Parts: sequence; structure tokens; C-alpha cells
Amino acid sequence: MRKLFFFLFFCFPIMLVAQVNDVLTYEEAVALTLKNNYDILIAKNDAEIAIVENNLGYAGFLPKLDINSGGSLANNRTKQEFSSGAGVNKSGVVSKNINAGALLSYTLFDGFKMFATKARLALLEEQGAMNLKIQMENTLEQLTLNYYQMVKQEQLIKGILSAMSVSDERIKLAQKKLQIGSGSNVELLQAKLDLNAQKSNLILQRSILKEYKNNLILIMQEKEKTAFMVDTNFYFAPLASIEEIRQRMETENRNLQYAKKNILVTEQIIKEIKSQSLPRLGVSSGYGFNRNSSTAGFALFTQNLGYNVGFNFTWNLFNGYIVKKQVQVAQLQLQNNRLDVDRIQSSLYAASNTAYTRWLGDKETLLLEEENIQLAEQSLYIMLERMKLGLGNYLETKESQSSYEAAITRLVTARYNLKESETRLKKITGDFIK
Repeated sequence: MRKLFFFLFFCFPIMLVAQVNDVLTYEEAVALTLKNNYDILIAKNDAEIAIVENNLGYAGFLPKLDINSGGSLANNRTKQEFSSGAGVNKSGVVSKNINAGALLSYTLFDGFKMFATKARLALLEEQGAMNLKIQMENTLEQLTLNYYQMVKQEQLIKGILSAMSVSDERIKLAQKKLQIGSGSNVELLQAKLDLNAQKSNLILQRSILKEYKNNLILIMQEKEKTAFMVDTNFYFAPLASIEEIRQRMETENRNLQYAKKNILVTEQIIKEIKSQSLPRLGVSSGYGFNRNSSTAGFALFTQNLGYNVGFNFTWNLFNGYIVKKQVQVAQLQLQNNRLDVDRIQSSLYAASNTAYTRWLGDKETLLLEEENIQLAEQSLYIMLERMKLGLGNYLETKESQSSYEAAITRLVTARYNLKESETRLKKITGDFIK
């Protein structure tokens, strides 16, 4: 009987793999999520937008070329008097105008605004890549916890099935004792009640498993891949010391790095605002064609064709302190960004301490529960053997079975808790995305 318990509880995953053709591994779930998840795809497009916008044209380094043309036609009554004494008084005078040209303009100096803008666009591109990784981390954290919730449910179901086999054995023993006149209906009825309670719990746990499965499908956005089971084992990774975790948190945590980039972006914005107080110098060159004709007047026909060059210089000396106020607002935002970095650092330090302490406790708890399950299994085995020999009673057996079921639940919960603590620490240290 003891070998049966061991087989059911520790080897049942192998049976599941054999019975189910499509076992979705954690790595496969991650790959599907990174490929299909809508939040990740949106963040990826946002990152692409930042890449597209980071160019010299957006920053203002490149010249501007315009081509324009126009024309007009008018029919007027014209009356003119000239100093020579001649005059024109005529109706139905038709005048025409046609013009076309190209204008090239280039800003030579804009108070260093274009350099600040280009630096800001480069930082925004880096932030776009960071934001994508942050979204990937958040989604993979959600995926990991949901995936291992399914593993937890599978192991709980496996434990219930092993407990049901014990109840079946109790029912058989009670029936045999009744047949030989040494038992009672109370013992048989209690065993059946326990079996029915286990069946009810099995239905509940399978329903919960289906909920987690639907959540996992939603995260992966894999509507066609629904007939699958998860790997029914927990896998744990070794973790670094708390000092190494804090060091990696400082250098690898994406939320912290994103907040630090906000400081640099705001500094470039301040430079862009201050550039409005400096002079601007630009040059322009054009080539144009202009033709005017009229059926009456001193000049019946005028046409110009040629090029021109010029420059423009502007320097705003006073605009009602608008630039000054804009700089003040941006500097306050810069202070907020720095405070935000300090806030995130403080929060991460507290979170890392809490998560690491919990991880240590969960690891110790798991070792203890691994030992407890063996003790509970051994106790239950002995009690069943005593019942077969007529030395035990059903109350002792029931208590031993209850201890065994509770030990299974605590063990599976301890495994999940350790995996959850590990997942939190991996996110803090940026280990989800390399």
C-alpha cells in the first residue's frame, strides 16, 4: 500500500504525460505569449514609433524645400490717367498672372535646440525599448504565476486521487469486516462520506483548474491551442545573495532605469525651452518664375525668371516671461523625476528585502513539508495495515488520512509559494528578460 501512495503522489505526472498527447511546457507558453500577447504587441509598436521618430529630420537638422505655383485670371473695367495726359478707360480688360518657384530654407543656428531635440529623441527611443521589456516582464510574471497555479492544481488533484484510493481501501475493509461480523455500518458509512467529500473537492479543484487554464489561454492569445495540459512539476532556480540581488536591482531593474531616463529627457526639454531665448539664423535660396499680362494699361506684359538668396536673423528679447516660466515648470518636473527615482529605489529595496526573506522562509517550509508528507504517508500506511489485522479503528485511520490530505495540501502550497517568491525576485532583478 505504501508503494501505491508513493506511485500515485510522486509518479502521477508521468502517467499524465503518457495520457495527454499535448503537454504545454513553460518555455512553450512563454514563446506563445511573446508572440501573440496584445499588450506586448502594442508595446512593440510603440517602441517602433520611437525608432522612426529618432531621426535628423524630426530634430530639425535637415533643410526644407518647398515648391509652389499659382495663377489668376481677372476681367475688369480699367480707368487710368497718366502724367503725360494720356489715359485708359476700357471695359472687358483681361489680366493674367502665373507664378511658380522653389524655395530652399535651412536653419544654421536655433539656440542649440536641434541638438537637444535629437538627444531627447534618442532617449525616447531607449525608453521605448525599455517600456517593451517592462511590458514583457509584467506579462511573463502574470504568465508564470498562472502557469504554476495550474501546476499546483494538478498536484492537488493528484493528491485528492491518492486520498480517494485510501477511502476506497477503507470501504473495502469495512465491507469485509461487516461480512465476517466484526465491523459496523458506522465505519462503512463514514468511509463513504469521506469518499464523497473527496469527490466533491475533486470537482471543485478541476473547476478551478479550468479557470486558470482559460486565463492562461487569454494571456497567450492562443485560441486554437486549447487541448493541452501543463507540465505537472515545479522547477526552481538557485538565487543569489541579497547583496547580489540589490546590485542587480540597481543595474537591471527596468522600472528604475526607465525613471532615470525620464531625468535625462527632462534635462533635454529644458535645453529646448532655453533655446527660445537665443538668436536664430537661417538662410534661404529660391528660383522663381512670374508673368503678368493685361489687355490695357501702361505695361501690357511683365515676366520675371531667376533665383534669389537671402538670410534671416531673429532674436526674441522679451516675450512676457513665457520662456522663464516654462523653464521653472520643467525644472520642477525634473525635481519630481529625481524624487520618483528615489521613491522607486526605496520601494525596490523594501520589496527585495521582503521577497528575499519570504523566499528563505518558503524554502525552509518546503523542506519541512517534504519531510512531513513522508511521515504522513508512513503513518497512514501503518494504520491501514493495523486495520487489516483488526488492531486499529476507523477513527484512528480517519485522523491519519486527514493528516495525510492536509500534508499534501501544505506541500503543494509550499511549492507554489516558493515559486511565487522566486518569480517576484526575478522580476525585481530583471532576470525575466535577458
